[in-house]
Amino acid sequence: MIATERPNPEKTMRQFNGRSAPAVWNLLLPLIALVVAAWLSFQLAELGLEKFDLALAGGRKYATFPSWETHLGISLSYLLLWLLYLVWLSRRQRPSLGRPFRAVLRSITLFILLAFLAYPLGNDIYLYLHTGLMNLSDVNPFLVGTKHFTSELSSLVDWGQPSTYGPLSHLLFTGSAQLLAIHPLLAIYAFKGICLGLHLLNGYLLWSLLPVLEREAVVTAYLLNPLLLLEQVASGHIDVLVCTCTIVLIGCLQEQRYAAAFVALWAGFLTKTFPLLWMPLVGVWLIRHRRWLDLLWAAVFSVVLLVGLGSTVLPAPEAWRSLLNPGVAGQYQASLLALVRSALFWLGGSGFSMLTPALTKHLLLQLGQYSLLIYGLFYGWTLLQGLTKRSDRLPNLIAELGWVILTLFLFATPWLMPWYPSVLIPIAALVPQDRLFRLTTFTFCLSSSCTYLLLRHDGLKGLVVVGLPLLVLGLGSFLAPPQVSTSGTAQTQNV
Repeated sequence: MIATERPNPEKTMRQFNGRSAPAVWNLLLPLIALVVAAWLSFQLAELGLEKFDLALAGGRKYATFPSWETHLGISLSYLLLWLLYLVWLSRRQRPSLGRPFRAVLRSITLFILLAFLAYPLGNDIYLYLHTGLMNLSDVNPFLVGTKHFTSELSSLVDWGQPSTYGPLSHLLFTGSAQLLAIHPLLAIYAFKGICLGLHLLNGYLLWSLLPVLEREAVVTAYLLNPLLLLEQVASGHIDVLVCTCTIVLIGCLQEQRYAAAFVALWAGFLTKTFPLLWMPLVGVWLIRHRRWLDLLWAAVFSVVLLVGLGSTVLPAPEAWRSLLNPGVAGQYQASLLALVRSALFWLGGSGFSMLTPALTKHLLLQLGQYSLLIYGLFYGWTLLQGLTKRSDRLPNLIAELGWVILTLFLFATPWLMPWYPSVLIPIAALVPQDRLFRLTTFTFCLSSSCTYLLLRHDGLKGLVVVGLPLLVLGLGSFLAPPQVSTSGTAQTQNV
């Protein structure tokens, strides 16, 4: 017979408190997060479908939320997911070296599925499909404003200027728009399916680039990041394709496949405009390493591509200017200039009669020009450093790719949307030992997620969205300057 031991209540309680409690919490935390995610997914689906039906029926139209109850319910549940995510990150477990990528996917399938089922929160996806219909109708969306083209989605499109997205993005828009003839919801979820596939692809690409000891923790954190799930999967923003191009770019650089790296650079630019800032940095790095044949290939490829674009989809200077998003000129959203504008308006209403609306507008335009000038000087200094600094290893270049975009967003971008920081997350996952960049990026993603809660408070929104990452950046620079690995191989830590 097998000997048995009589139950000891005190021993059982000690085991629960000493060993079982963490295990119970590790099970309870994902369960709570799953309930919150399911609630948020349901709320987004209910809101989005109601908004979609009302707009198509010619009913009342609202920008984001129809009532304060819906506003608080969605924004607070989203921030609660962020809180649970932070707690989960702080309790990260020892990596399982033998687990394959598909095992990681199985463990997070429900969260990914809920993000896919959630209806897009904003109206950008309608703009994507609307411009896709313009392409199908042989109307050039880079020359003709969306307000001058009528489709079944016109009542849902808020943006009237020519397209600001690159031709590569338009391929995805056009492919999904073909399904509008069957049903608009099918086209919407087809595009969301593409975004979901790209998000999972990004996770796999990171998995292949990261060290074995770190890839499970980093990739799981990446795939479950609330900002990525809400903005890139649930709302279907095209920034997910920029993340793909960014990861491929860094992978090509690490493998010394510089011709393919320039293809990835152009793919990023043909998705959204800002990856254009990376081309001179990579070019300077190749010059530093005397990769003349790669530079020659990149120059020939660029000329051929530009000529091809100029003779097809971008045939006039106006078409190229549309990629710079001129429609937001003089507009301010959740940025440093938006915070200044709120302060000027407050001063103007507090007795400073000299601060008229016209003067305030003039001051903001001047400040915007100065901020771009200062950013241009910083960018030029970064390029000069690439030519002259002692350390010319790849980790430094990867860090610079992140910093030039992060500083652009924080200091010189007057119009910030909550999904903009999402393109920095892949670099934060791969940047070597630059803890300040990762921490600032992470804070920026979290503060941008507060945009929905602070939707009607412009000054407070700007203070939170850019103020928190600037505070982290300032304190971090003072207490511990950014450190970049001097090894040839990129070392990565958790995001």
